[in-house]
Amino acid sequence: PGKVIRIRNDANGDSSETLLEIKDLIYGLTFHPNFEKNGYVYFIGNGPEGAKNRFNRITRYTISREAGHRLEPNSALVIIEWESNGHNGGDLAFGPDGYLYHAAGDGTSDSDTNLRGQEMSHLTSKLIRIDVDSPAPGKNYSVPPDNPFVGKQGIAPETWAYGFRNPWRLAFDAKTGHLWVGQNGQDMWESVTSPAR
Repeated sequence: PGKVIRIRNDANGDSSETLLEIKDLIYGLTFHPNFEKNGYVYFIGNGPEGAKNRFNRITRYTISREAGHRLEPNSALVIIEWESNGHNGGDLAFGPDGYLYHAAGDGTSDSDTNLRGQEMSHLTSKLIRIDVDSPAPGKNYSVPPDNPFVGKQGIAPETWAYGFRNPWRLAFDAKTGHLWVGQNGQDMWESVTSPAR
């Protein structure tokens, strides 16, 4: 279900090269701000496909800096994961502050049946903001100290914003640095949000 291919940036290109095939569904990817030197690329995926309980995973892979620039499958490093069985969200990006952002859905297939939209202890229904360059002991990331809920009891400290249903795309405005999130609505409505704290 998950396949990443590379094509030449050429209107006359007629071939592609498979870089990665995995069992998880891949929803989005982003390159580390220092990709040119470290070769880090981050994927958000959900799997394993067909399992009763599935997980969202942000995983880092390394693309070789040597000629050929192969993606190294054995370089996979799971940064963070949480259970999610539908409305998985689906995008991630580095912000102007160098932190990694991901908008996670409510983890259910319809109408937030787990009631996560306003529930604060889980990572579902959240805009997550983490530091992948300075991992905390025993983890592959740390929580930025200026995240708005750091130190508050019963709230996942990775939370930057909450109340999302199924935010499937996000992007930072190159001029203003503002973050925009597009998400599925319920029944008739869709929405675009600029999360602020």
